[in-house]
Amino acid sequence: MYSKILVPIDGSKPADNALDHAINLIKSVSNTNNNVTKTRLIILYVISDLPIPLGFEKPMLSLKTGRTVSLSNYVKEMHEAMKSNALQMLSEKKKKYESDVSSIADIKTQVVISSGLSIADTIIDFANKENPDLIVLGNVGLGGISKVKALGSVSRAIVERSTCPILIVHYK
Repeated sequence: MYSKILVPIDGSKPADNALDHAINLIKSVSNTNNNVTKTRLIILYVISDLPIPLGFEKPMLSLKTGRTVSLSNYVKEMHEAMKSNALQMLSEKKKKYESDVSSIADIKTQVVISSGLSIADTIIDFANKENPDLIVLGNVGLGGISKVKALGSVSRAIVERSTCPILIVHYK
């Protein structure tokens, strides 16, 4: 039996801070329950979908070859590059924490493309499928203006619509 903690990250300092906090939470909980329940930590990265309006197919230069390709193919190449970067980042995060918590936690990583949904809706959809016991979020992400807002739009939307408990980790 696993307890599950979901940590969506985007490469921002607040997201990294939230992940650090989730790891520390797993360690402290394992000390109090004598390792009766192993935790599954799910680190999620969501890639924004880039919808192409009908009739907007214009030629672009390929990221891979430099030759002219359709906008649709350009977006596919861009998603592939973004997914590759995300997988590399997730691999590094997993490697960083795995030795610390391997006896008390199983770390799973996942990359998802938002496919027409907002990033917040994609995270909520993912959470509804995975059914975590807790979601740990940074208060703002890459798109947030941390000096002005206490909560970014993604964090706020998840807090407002999630069906499971949320822990917001404030980053200064």
